[in-house]
Amino acid sequence: MTMVVLMWRVYSTSTSHEVLLSKPLSRWSADDVTLWVEHLSVWTNQYKETFRREQINGRLLSALSDDDLSAAPFSIENQSHRQIILEELHKLKETSVSLNLWQYKDLYLGKTLFLLISLRNLPRLTLLYLFLFDYEDTFLPFIHTSCPATPDAPTDTPLDWPGWSQWAEFLLMYFLLPYQLLSAFAWHWMSVHYWTAGFIIAHAALLTVLDVCFYWTLWKRGQMRTLPKLVWLQMFAVLFNTSLFVLPWPLMPLFIINTEIYIQLYLSPFLTAVLVKRTLLPANTQHRP
Repeated sequence: MTMVVLMWRVYSTSTSHEVLLSKPLSRWSADDVTLWVEHLSVWTNQYKETFRREQINGRLLSALSDDDLSAAPFSIENQSHRQIILEELHKLKETSVSLNLWQYKDLYLGKTLFLLISLRNLPRLTLLYLFLFDYEDTFLPFIHTSCPATPDAPTDTPLDWPGWSQWAEFLLMYFLLPYQLLSAFAWHWMSVHYWTAGFIIAHAALLTVLDVCFYWTLWKRGQMRTLPKLVWLQMFAVLFNTSLFVLPWPLMPLFIINTEIYIQLYLSPFLTAVLVKRTLLPANTQHRP
């Protein structure tokens, strides 16, 4: 059954045009714009080469006007053609992009696998990395979803910038219970991915137990000074294990990548449950009468 499900997911992915429509317009490349123009209608084939030759990306496309389309280098003399292109562009701008898990996986296959592995092993360092190097595309949607703004929040901050209450909630959870941020994020997927979101929430709860037990054990034994060393050792262990995927990534079959993603989603919670049992019930107490 696992093989059947994996093969079905590999061969039932959306077409490139359907995936493109779920991608933010600001991240469209020149090839994406050409594909969009090509799918507008049959008569747009005469214009797609101009868009490709001029390297019109998503940001340039969103700034086009009727005067731009009628002038060189586009030189679209037919007014109805210009009107249709601008109307479709206007619809594209107003479309609220909301990616589900599988659409995100199809668009960002490598990032999906990276987030699944790194958030499980090093949640605080991973969130810090997203804040520093992937702020707009990943961190902002994450904090707005996991720590939503209250209706009576002040509006003196920029539109995309989280409010102070959001930052306070996020930082509190970041330092104390980082896996609960993942639970809050997955909770918003319940209506779309009921079972997958349930697995993520249950896994986050188990990881929270391990995280609390780890720091409590260090505190009880007076070994908090060894925490930086332990973090570095764990980080190097994760990097070594993931290098098995990173180094041969260009040659890695899609089937193996999808298999690893499904293992991280659906099998890892059971492995974590075993670790929780071993942590809470040591071997010398499990066999007592």
